[in-house]
This record gives sequence, structure tokens and C-alpha cells, in this order.
Amino acid sequence: MRAMLRVLGVVLALAASGCQRQSGAPEDQAAPASPTNAQREAELAAEQLAAIGGPANASQRTAFEGEFQASGSLDSLGGAEGAWELTLLEDYAQFSRPGLGEDGGVVGARDFRERGLRVVAGPLTITIKQEACTASGVELPYVADVLFEGVAYQGCARRGVAAGARPTWASVLPELMPAIDACLARAESPPVRVTFAGALEEGEVSVRLRESDGARRVCTATAAGDNARFEHLSDLDTAPGEGDPEFQRGAEQPRRAACAEQALDSSGQVLGWVIRRRC
Repeated sequence: MRAMLRVLGVVLALAASGCQRQSGAPEDQAAPASPTNAQREAELAAEQLAAIGGPANASQRTAFEGEFQASGSLDSLGGAEGAWELTLLEDYAQFSRPGLGEDGGVVGARDFRERGLRVVAGPLTITIKQEACTASGVELPYVADVLFEGVAYQGCARRGVAAGARPTWASVLPELMPAIDACLARAESPPVRVTFAGALEEGEVSVRLRESDGARRVCTATAAGDNARFEHLSDLDTAPGEGDPEFQRGAEQPRRAACAEQALDSSGQVLGWVIRRRC
């Protein structure tokens, strides 16, 4: 009898062990975590770069020099052309979406390829490819791909920028204000002019300042205005688009009033004054 009980105990133990292994199997086969925005962008960027070929020669790169303007549609808007717009200048790029505001940044070095170009401007990764593209019944010679926050936007592009107000670093001033205010609060020699501000990677903002004693410093802070830190700038260290325009915080009108216009936030509150170099 005792022998039978021992055999029964062994059988039950084996059965329990089998159940544990079976119940643990799904954990070993758990689905991988969803990719982050950065991972998605890296994968898409690699695919888009491969599509425009190897490095361009002198003749090929001429097709991708200069300024570009592009637009495309958002699926949520039923495919209406012009749902987003991109303006790519020599020194700055601006990306606009209806109801979602504007984003942009200083343009880095252009990577010229056989069939297009790649450039990074702040949070934007832009690829221009020479390929026929139809927008609103009109055929344009280029396709534009914009990667932003893990989302890929595609539309049609042409060389040249339409006449009118051209975007500058100050075009997205309200989004930069928390970092600007954090840097201005630690200025050594007020009053201070902001000569440039722009988004960096990993949620940080670069703010360049010219203080009343002529000293120039660059301040880096988070987009929320935290962890502000400074470095001095030499006279030769200038950023593309720096100084045109400049920004003066507060309601007091600057001396060159004819060249200045008020900067307002989305609620109509005065942020300060944008001062153009030429007027």
C-alpha cells in the first residue's frame, strides 16, 4: 500500500511540474516591447537614406542645392493637400501642421546623395528625393519625407520658397519661452538680448545671449526650463541665423522701435519684442 502511495505521489509531482512548465511558456514567448519614437525614426531614416543612393558627385548635388518648399496630407484630414507644410531654407527649417503648431530648427550639414539629400534640423529629419510627385493635379519634381516624433510625413516638394514672411528661429518663440526665461533669469549683466534659440536633441534647448556688457554666452536648458547651464562664446562662434532677429523679453519697447514687432503667445499675452536686423 505504501509503495502504491509513493508511486501516486511521484505521478502527481510530475504532473504538477508539467503544469508549471506549460503555464510558464507564455512568459518566455512574451511579445517584444513596442519600439520607441527614436527607434522608429532610426529605422525609417535608414530606409529613406538607402532610397536616395550613395554620395552625390558635383553634378548630381546641384539638383538639391538651395531652398525647398513641401506640403502633404494627414490621413485624419481625409487626404486634403496642404495639411502640413515644410519650408527648408539654407539655415533654418520650419514644419507646420494645422492645429498642432509649428516646429523647426537650425539646419545641419546637408548630406547630398545621388537621388536626393538628407538634412537634420532640430527635431526634424528631412529627406528630399528627386521623383515625380502629384499634388492637387500638379506634378512636382521632388518627394519630401519628414520624420518628427516617430511619425513619417510624406508629400510633394519643389525648389524655391514662396514670397512672404520667411521663417526664422523666432517663428516658434512661444515653445522656446520656458528655456529662454530660465536662461534670462541667470544672466550676469542685464538687460539681455536673445540672439538665437533652438531645439536640440533629447528635449533640450540652446539659447544664445548677448548681455549689456557685450559678452556672449550660450545657455542650455530643458524645454521645460530646468537645469540651465552656461558657456562663454567667442566672437567667431556664431550659429546660422543668429542675430536676425533678436528677442527682447518684456513689454518695454526697444530703442529701434521701427524694426521691432511685439511677440505674443497663443492667448495674446505679450512675450516681448522681435527685432529684425534690417527693416
